[in-house]
Amino acid sequence: MASHTVEVARLSPHRYVTRCGCGGGTYHLHWDAGTFRLTEEAVRYLVRVLGEILSPEGAGVVWLGSVGLRLARGEGWQLQRLLAESLRPEKEVPELQAVWLRYTN
Repeated sequence: MASHTVEVARLSPHRYVTRCGCGGGTYHLHWDAGTFRLTEEAVRYLVRVLGEILSPEGAGVVWLGSVGLRLARGEGWQLQRLLAESLRPEKEVPELQAVWLRYTN
């Protein structure tokens, strides 16, 4: 079965972000055993908030709905970078040159 999501950023096999084309392009943050569905606006907000609340060592606690993520030293900065990377525009696919075909009978 084909997946309806595309991976947009990866930190490790258990920490990555995917995005689906349905539902307005929902982001799926996979962080260890948890998966969190976020809108693009929520991802942008979380990137900003992490910059404000984390200790200088990158540790802290952030709440996603009713679930708290306790981030050890450095993990907060990793999460912030992962989320910021997921917001980067997709690589542009170069336009194909016009192809002229001639059909013969």
